[in-house]
Amino acid sequence: MEASARSDIGLVRAVNEDSFLVTDVLFAVADGLGGHEAGEVASRMAIDLLEEHLPYFRSNPADKLRETFTRINTAIHQRSMSDENCKGMGTTLTALLIQDGTAYIGHVGDSRAYLVRDNVIYQLTEDHSVVGELVRLGLLTKGEAKTHPQRHLLTRAIGTLPEVDIEIVNSKIEPGDRFILCTDGLSEAIEDSGILDVVTSNQTPPQVVDELINLANRNGGHDNVTVIAVFVGAET
Repeated sequence: MEASARSDIGLVRAVNEDSFLVTDVLFAVADGLGGHEAGEVASRMAIDLLEEHLPYFRSNPADKLRETFTRINTAIHQRSMSDENCKGMGTTLTALLIQDGTAYIGHVGDSRAYLVRDNVIYQLTEDHSVVGELVRLGLLTKGEAKTHPQRHLLTRAIGTLPEVDIEIVNSKIEPGDRFILCTDGLSEAIEDSGILDVVTSNQTPPQVVDELINLANRNGGHDNVTVIAVFVGAET
């Protein structure tokens, strides 16, 4: 298994509020929200706390991932309530844990986890956003969602409320699987088909990450963009 990650501020934002984590088995992206750099604090807290809990995932990984997300939500919410500079802060959090031939994904917000298998791209996570809900109801197309004025309004985020509904996805891993984790700076700038083209272009994970970020910036760079590419070997 080979992984690579990179975060870029983009061409418009003054601060990069994204954070990411790459270990041997645990990968995550977080996109913070909140003024006065509070978003940067929230995303960094989420990633740091997730990494601290890594030894906790050795048994019952799906349950432990949910419990960890709950603890992270509580910690960030308490910080937002106690620190005036962090009032109202929150973050997305999308984590991929690879263990015993299974991919376990924990997810809150509109960052995404994709799986590319047999030259097909699958979005493994749902967008917890107003436009994401409209797309699921058939009231918007994915293309319309990219330019909708409410596309940045989340229906769920880590830390904004005392409790949060956490999405957990399990998927058996097959040889050659390729996972992409990204913040919405990528998914809003590039169609899924464009991501698929890059991932299947016989490039290494570092090259894939760089090309995806460069494409996002060439398409306007309107947001911070963070990408993690995790390639599973031909044999597992």
